[in-house]
Amino acid sequence: MEKAVAAPVIYAYLDYRHYLNDCFASLKAKDPSLSFRSFARMAGSSSPNFLQLIRDRKLNIGIAGVHALSKTMGLSAKERKYFEYLAAFDHAKTHEEKDRYFRLILQSREYTAIRSLDKKQYDLFSHWYIPVIRELLVLPSLGGDPARIGAAIIPPVSPAKVRKAIDLLVALGLIVPTPEGAWAQASGAVSTPSEVLSLAVTSYHKKVIGLAGEAIELFSADERDIRSVTIGVSREGYDEVKKRMEAFWKELLAFSETQKAGDRVYQVNLQVFPMSISRVDGE
Repeated sequence: MEKAVAAPVIYAYLDYRHYLNDCFASLKAKDPSLSFRSFARMAGSSSPNFLQLIRDRKLNIGIAGVHALSKTMGLSAKERKYFEYLAAFDHAKTHEEKDRYFRLILQSREYTAIRSLDKKQYDLFSHWYIPVIRELLVLPSLGGDPARIGAAIIPPVSPAKVRKAIDLLVALGLIVPTPEGAWAQASGAVSTPSEVLSLAVTSYHKKVIGLAGEAIELFSADERDIRSVTIGVSREGYDEVKKRMEAFWKELLAFSETQKAGDRVYQVNLQVFPMSISRVDGE
């Protein structure tokens, strides 16, 4: 029977592949004779290069491997379940599935205690109304009042959600109180692991694109501007479209910095995506 050994703290990880690599390094430090083949046996694998394949993302660990390594590493039942969530998060094929497992990971108090910033940053991007609240907070006409701010958002947001959003924005350094008792925007940068950022931003874009569709009926033509064009271009032409959109985006952000006396928040979406296969793909 394999003897249980100490392992790196699993709750410090969002990528189980990094966790397994660090587990091997930890074990190797205690027992220099440990080989990749021995580690593979701990995972119930007959492949001597099990860890290398896992590390290079050429192999996914199965549930049997998770349980075998959990036993070898002396993980508790709760830690084993967290390990299962990490593997499922990594292996998820759809955004919805990945988001579901990340939410399960966030339910672990141990994870949020170690990496609390990840959750705050995920919340920032996964709730479409938080950037809107950041803009509305600096409007003198609303006075920073959560009830008035919530009622000003389309669709409306509850005062409780506004208060939570304010707490989050303060924690991330994106807003700061002024000596006059109002709020000012700070130019804090949000930096988060790519897995979390990609997941949250995808959720954000899906929601605001949906809101753009609802805006067609919610607002008259003079209150919104929604355009669409279908064009046939080469791959080089597509790259040029992206460049022009990026240039416009930078120009738009620079312009927004000059608008210190805004009285309303607008959402601007730029979208471009293929609607046909290229001739190369179709050959």
